[in-house]
Amino acid sequence: MADFRFRLNPRARELPNCSAVLHGRGAKYDVHDYRTTLSLKSVVRGVARYHTPQGHYLLTPESFLILNDGQRYSLEFDGRTYTETLCPFFQPGFLGQAAATAGTHPERQLDDPDPAAPGLDFCERLYPKAGAVARALAGFEAGFRAPQASTPWLEDRMYALAQALAGLRLQVRGEAESFPGLRPGTRMELYRRLYRGRDFLLSCYDQPLTVAAVARVATLSPFHFQRMFKLAFEQTPMQFLQETRLKAARRLLAHTSDDVTAICFAVGFESLGSFSWLFRKRFGVSPRAFRAHGENRRIEEVIPGAVA
Repeated sequence: MADFRFRLNPRARELPNCSAVLHGRGAKYDVHDYRTTLSLKSVVRGVARYHTPQGHYLLTPESFLILNDGQRYSLEFDGRTYTETLCPFFQPGFLGQAAATAGTHPERQLDDPDPAAPGLDFCERLYPKAGAVARALAGFEAGFRAPQASTPWLEDRMYALAQALAGLRLQVRGEAESFPGLRPGTRMELYRRLYRGRDFLLSCYDQPLTVAAVARVATLSPFHFQRMFKLAFEQTPMQFLQETRLKAARRLLAHTSDDVTAICFAVGFESLGSFSWLFRKRFGVSPRAFRAHGENRRIEEVIPGAVA
């Protein structure tokens, strides 16, 4: 029977041999070319940028990222704001056994209490922080802010998170089944590529982007990417980019003192006039009026926005 170990904030060299949570804070931090075990990356406050051979991810408190076993990544904090991360790492076999148990009839589990753990391959993408995974992460956060954080407490939380992730994996496979393609593998690959492009739009919205440039990231032709993206997300890539920029501008207007012109260009718009017109059309007020009347609003939008 598998022997699982659990650790709070262990050293990096211990991570391949245990399930652990790293909890860190700082304004400036970076990691270069780290090879991870299967892990979940989340931010409690601030933002963090993750880079893998497959994509670029701007992580905010509204999202989380899953990286598969063996993936290499780099990480950086932007240095302008205080960032707090909370990142669970999983001992090889731990999540696989959670998935095997979730799909096994209770009677069979009596006969086979130690089922073979399959190798799990999650879709590497930004996920909205919602549902059972969000509740499990909130439990970690609350524990780190109270004196209850201990190894037995951690073990309970890791089992709950593993079960939530096993459910999420099944949900993603169900979503991928609705994508075009004769074979399940084709549908899953299209799902991965479209989300790679979507995450690039979410993470690099402040750059001058085109459909062709994002399609290259997704390794699809521009016309195929345009058509499939709209089918999957009910928006064209450029409509999605514009919405992402407007939400980012709204967040900056609410939470910073930067002037409207600076915010306009910081989120990727090229003209103050078109930005103001689009902002009014989307939110019902001009950027300046929004700031004047809503400086203390709480914005609850999904904003694209030791080793962690």
